[in-house]
Amino acid sequence: MSILAATPAPARAAADGDPPALPRVSSGCVGPSSTVAAGPSWAFRRVGPADVWPLTRGAGVTVAVLDSGVSAKGSGLAGVVDRGTDVVGGGRGDTDCFGRGTALAALIAARPVEGSLFAGIAPETRVLPVRIVDGKGRIPPSAMAKAVTAATAAGVDVILVGVGSPAPDAALRAAVHAAVAKDIVVVAAVSDDKPKDNRPVPPWYPATDPDVLAVGGIAESGLPTEVASPESGLDLLAPGDQAYSVGPSGKGNYLVGGPAVAAAHVAAAAALVRAYKPELGQAEVRRRLAGTAAGAGALDVYAAVAEEAASAADVPARAAPRFVVPRPEPVPPEKTIAGAVAAGTALATGIAALTVTAIRRGRRRRWRP
Repeated sequence: MSILAATPAPARAAADGDPPALPRVSSGCVGPSSTVAAGPSWAFRRVGPADVWPLTRGAGVTVAVLDSGVSAKGSGLAGVVDRGTDVVGGGRGDTDCFGRGTALAALIAARPVEGSLFAGIAPETRVLPVRIVDGKGRIPPSAMAKAVTAATAAGVDVILVGVGSPAPDAALRAAVHAAVAKDIVVVAAVSDDKPKDNRPVPPWYPATDPDVLAVGGIAESGLPTEVASPESGLDLLAPGDQAYSVGPSGKGNYLVGGPAVAAAHVAAAAALVRAYKPELGQAEVRRRLAGTAAGAGALDVYAAVAEEAASAADVPARAAPRFVVPRPEPVPPEKTIAGAVAAGTALATGIAALTVTAIRRGRRRRWRP
């Protein structure tokens, strides 16, 4: 049995006007945030979904969110969330005590509401919530397999898995393969575990599956938020730090981060592509998202959706450059202030290089000869 990870602490200090971080509760449920964000987060601006909203907002697509449930009372989620299911306790999945599933679903599908500037990346999609945690936030060993099977049976178009297992069983593998066989795009987060004692982080399944789109996070600085080994199966990077979302109730916003948040952005992008290009199969959607990535493998929603519009007149103007992962400038030794600073720069560069290598190897393993 694993534990549903808390939203990681913000990688940078919260700026003035930022909402509070989504809390982790040990008793009771997450309440509403009292802070309504004054504008969109850097993550939303970087993804830039409004550039393609004239073409698609995800209508007709359903995304299954496998997590702590999704509150149908979350801001912007009224009328968006199906009844869903709870594969651990039984019953429905459209309530959420921990808030994490709601936050992920809102990043994907929240509609604009009066008094808030927050909206999801694909604000005309629907959400199928599948709860995989018990009352203490624990994920039983069989829960993920049951959840993937339930989502597949419901006929969804995209499945978001924000967690993973370093030791998947045959049932989980079979469930994932059955979903792919039903032409469902499966998007999964890479591990958010931290390296210990110089040992590599065990990769998570289903992110390591060749037919799954594996996603890691990127910070506003342009550097990855996790150390992903080539074995992680990493295909794509997306904002995984300091994103704004909503809680289970109220109009206020919370800060969220981690690879699950990055995966939610990619699941939303998959919904946009599936709505705009319904003739594409799941492998083609994955190939399109990864193949149009910018910089060192960062999600480019505009390119994924709009590059092959019927004519130039059909393509909306691009408001701003998409992802460009900055590469640290070399520092001459004589200008290095201290060895620690140089070591820190080398570490950051090394992490970025390792991530690029992981993405390239992951892509070769999946789609390239």
